[in-house]
Amino acid sequence: MSEQKYHKRQVSVEQLKTAILLFLNGRDLSSVITLAGAAGAILERLVRNEGKRPFIDFACNVANALSGTTPPRAKYNRYINNRLGINDHKHMSPNCPETVEIDLQESAENAITKAVADYVTLYGQEDDFIKAYLSWTWVYRNGPKIMQDYRNLPARRKRDGRTKLSAT
Repeated sequence: MSEQKYHKRQVSVEQLKTAILLFLNGRDLSSVITLAGAAGAILERLVRNEGKRPFIDFACNVANALSGTTPPRAKYNRYINNRLGINDHKHMSPNCPETVEIDLQESAENAITKAVADYVTLYGQEDDFIKAYLSWTWVYRNGPKIMQDYRNLPARRKRDGRTKLSAT
C-alpha cells in the first residue's frame, strides 16, 4: 500500500466517528477515551487555526466566573484531560502507576463531549454521527429538563458562561 496524504481534519473526524460508534454500542470505553482525546487535540488546534474559540477557552472562562481567576490554558487543559482519563489512556512515564481508577462510562462520555464541542464549532451538528451522539445525550441526560433550566435563567446568565445546569 502506498503512502497517501491526509488532512488532520480527516484524521480527527475518523477518530471521533469511531469513538462515538463504540460508545453508542457500549464497546471498548478505554478506546473511546483514547480516540476522543486524540480527536479533541486535533480539533482544538483546527478551531484555533480558524480564529474561533475552542472548548478549553470556554472552560477557562467558566473557571474564571466560578473562582474569579482564569487558569492558564495549558495547565487547565491538562487538568481537564486528567479528570477525563484522557492522559491516563495515552501516557505512561516511569513514575506513572500501573493502574488507574476511573469511571469509564462517564469519562468516555465527557471525552467525546469535549471533542464534539470543538467539532461543532468547526463543522456544525448536521453530520449523522454528531446527530446520533447529541440525540443520545438528549435522551440520557434529560434534555428537556436542561432546556427548561436554561429558559428559566436570567438573560445575563445565559451569555456569560457562569451557568451550571443540572443533568437530572
